[in-house]
Amino acid sequence: MDKNFEPIEQLYLSQAFDTESDEEQMLTECKMIARTYALAENAVVSMGDNRRNCSYCYFSGVADVLGISPEERVSQLPSLYENFIFDRCHPDDLSRRHAEEIAFLRYIAGNSTPQHYRDYVLCNYLRVKDACGEYRWVKHRMIPLATDKNGCLLLCACIYTLATDEDRKAKFTNTRTGEVRILTNKDYENILSKREMEVLRLIDQGLLSKEISDNLCISINTVNRHRQNILQKLKVDRAIEACKLAHVMGLL
Repeated sequence: MDKNFEPIEQLYLSQAFDTESDEEQMLTECKMIARTYALAENAVVSMGDNRRNCSYCYFSGVADVLGISPEERVSQLPSLYENFIFDRCHPDDLSRRHAEEIAFLRYIAGNSTPQHYRDYVLCNYLRVKDACGEYRWVKHRMIPLATDKNGCLLLCACIYTLATDEDRKAKFTNTRTGEVRILTNKDYENILSKREMEVLRLIDQGLLSKEISDNLCISINTVNRHRQNILQKLKVDRAIEACKLAHVMGLL
């Protein structure tokens, strides 16, 4: 798995899941949905199981185009992320997908209830190497399929098909109402506080914690607390990745 995605994976895994409920019927139903998407759309589908920290994978015609080998076509992965796609992605698109996934999760949490998460779809586009080693535009859709009694997101499908769209802007769609929201930099506003943004700008300029402390007239402990908050909110491990992601989001 790409190291950039480890913190966001922990976001899924750290939810307070309802351990008493029987999810087998729900899991069986969602596996059938994921398999149907793969067959009906010639797609590659990975359905993440956030409670069990694994993914169920389904492969159809697009897998041949992308050169996904028979050895890679496993039915279950011990991770939430599909390396058979990520290892072929353009690095810039992985960072952008990370940002768009954060925005999508914030959006549905703020504009819906867990029982209606399934109504929403994130659609974005990635450059993925094909069997010849050339980048092809691939359409990625992320669909929350199931939540538990505590409102935690249990199962989420990622569907990959070859892109035929001329307009490749990331968007959120409510499939129940037909409402479409084009993702803009405004969707990243208020992720960080004003002070955290000040600290991040200085980090981006190459200043160390002591220099930031002197510049903002705050203690080093306060600077370090802001640094940790920035990493946590942007779901990254290192300051350099926080700066890179903030540029993608238009925050810097």
